[in-house]
Amino acid sequence: MASNEVYLDALIPREDFATLSGPSTGSSMSSISLSTLSDDFFVSSLRKPDFQRETANWNPQKVVDLVEAFLDGDLVPAVILWRSGQFVFVIDGAHRLSAMLAWIYDDYGDKRRSREFLENQIPNEQLDIAEKTRALINERVGSYASYKEAAKAPNYADEKIKNRLGALAANSFVVQWVPAENAEGAENSFFKINQAPTPVNPIEKRILRARASANAITTRAINRSGSGHKYWGHFSEDTQKEIERLGKDINKILYTPAMPGKVVRSADVPIGGQGYSTLPFLFEFVNVINDISASKRTDPEDPDGKESISMLKRVKSSLELISTDRPKSLGLHPLVYFYTRGGAFQPNTFLAVVQFVRGLESSNSLDDFIRVRRNFEDFLLGHKEAFTLLVKNLGSGARSRPAIERFLGYVFGKLKEGKSISEIVRDAPAENAKYSFLSDPPPSRGSGKSRSFNAGTKSFAFVQELQKNGVRCGICNGLMHSNSTSVDHIKRKNEDGDARPSNAQITHPYCNTGFKG
Repeated sequence: MASNEVYLDALIPREDFATLSGPSTGSSMSSISLSTLSDDFFVSSLRKPDFQRETANWNPQKVVDLVEAFLDGDLVPAVILWRSGQFVFVIDGAHRLSAMLAWIYDDYGDKRRSREFLENQIPNEQLDIAEKTRALINERVGSYASYKEAAKAPNYADEKIKNRLGALAANSFVVQWVPAENAEGAENSFFKINQAPTPVNPIEKRILRARASANAITTRAINRSGSGHKYWGHFSEDTQKEIERLGKDINKILYTPAMPGKVVRSADVPIGGQGYSTLPFLFEFVNVINDISASKRTDPEDPDGKESISMLKRVKSSLELISTDRPKSLGLHPLVYFYTRGGAFQPNTFLAVVQFVRGLESSNSLDDFIRVRRNFEDFLLGHKEAFTLLVKNLGSGARSRPAIERFLGYVFGKLKEGKSISEIVRDAPAENAKYSFLSDPPPSRGSGKSRSFNAGTKSFAFVQELQKNGVRCGICNGLMHSNSTSVDHIKRKNEDGDARPSNAQITHPYCNTGFKG
């Protein structure tokens, strides 16, 4: 979920209508009124197809605009439904119906339905957005409860609410019905409808189409920390629990601690960033780690969950090289490796660094990396724009990631040869024209016209301070992150080193147990 989007996914459950198709029963309504949405019997029949993307793409303003438009009787696009057996599936309009249900239930991703759906694993960011939405609703519209009270005692009602009450019963969503007779036809209708006006991007479309594949199940398990709709619910109970456990573990590694806001004010930032669409990033991450081609046309179904568990374990193992306090962890500081100077997370750089480190491990080069780590990190901090420029020149995704990996390998190789940072900066443009940006003067921040610092400049100041005065490993002298610390005996225990504070130093886990041994 992006940083300013309201989580509405819990308000209409999902079902696999391919397995639940059956004869339609009951008449087909032509509209959905407020009283219909308040009817527990109708709402309990509503379902989203399990291939539909997460209902979490509207910001607070858009949610409030929809509720206000409905209450005022403004023109609102029709919702498209398909009936199968006991359920009514929302083919198009899930956000519209969910926004109204959120208003009725006062649940913007933080109350009973959402908490049950997410098993109380609600990020602080989601709680903040919910409160922001509720405050905006109360300011612009008023709560559903206030309208219920006004209906009982209109003489005491707020004037704006009183004016709406008269027409409220007549306002409704127009309903259109998909004429398809089977699940396959209804699914094809969904993908045709959702090419406009807000098309499903190619990666998200692949996830939706391949929802029963191991890489899609793995992505979903990580994205919601093993909670939410259980795309793995048809596996055995033990398999489900293992998928949920691994998904929760990986999500915690990626997104804990959470950033408190847009400005970097602490070195304790998550290695997986925040404030962007996580599902496509996680799908690409899962595929990269598991050597699945981005151009692959089909993603085979996982019949029993074994491949999903294997993928999750490979992802977790790769992350443990980067972060955590496991003995093999290098404890890479995210502000050095994964963020811009202005505090923005770079998903493509993250993927490239993960691959670079995996390469170090497979070539038995981790010790060599430790020996040059301080200079390597000083180089990265001094040339943060390198990653941005490589992406700009080559494009995002699969094209630029290998280039970033090669750049990291080039710098590492030169440092291992004994070259200084200044020598690398001097020689690199001549050795590879793609690195000509190293000879350019560093870019200035801001226009200089404003007297107020923007979020990027404030974050930049913190990152600079981190480089000067951040906590450093007692062995490699690289910067430390709170997720990956180890306490080392300066004089080893087998050399009669004691446990006095004077013999303790903070180190990266691998520096302590792998490099120093």
